[in-house]
Amino acid sequence: MSIIDKIKKSVEDATGMPFYYDTPETLNQRMSGASSKRPWCFPCAMLNILQSGAVTDQNGILRERLTIDVLFATKSTLDFDGVEVETCEIDKMKERAFTWLLSLFRSRDLRLVSMNGTQRYYATEDAIYSAYGVNVTLDEAQGFSACNLNT
Repeated sequence: MSIIDKIKKSVEDATGMPFYYDTPETLNQRMSGASSKRPWCFPCAMLNILQSGAVTDQNGILRERLTIDVLFATKSTLDFDGVEVETCEIDKMKERAFTWLLSLFRSRDLRLVSMNGTQRYYATEDAIYSAYGVNVTLDEAQGFSACNLNT
């Protein structure tokens, strides 16, 4: 199972929300309803396709390490002052994000290395949605070592 599959499974299992992993352009099209490839479902979690990562070495065991921004998003109403969005939509998405983060402490697939920051989103360009984003660094729990080599 790839690390993205592990992230997807962990988010969906912890929150019950669908998880989307795609290019920023495709995610925006799907949120606005412009893409008919697959139906969009809110609330959801999303992650842009990753461009880079790192490998850690602990006593000869290699693990992939990623620093990612996962957004927890929901459809929103147009709110010019932002108070209703913050207290209704953003708080609900923050709760879902925290539920996922806490579930990582029990995960057998992923290890939460650090929580690096958060961000709030209120998008109105293509679609009106609110999101709470978390920037985290994750390691795979299971590594790869010389024992895994087929010789």
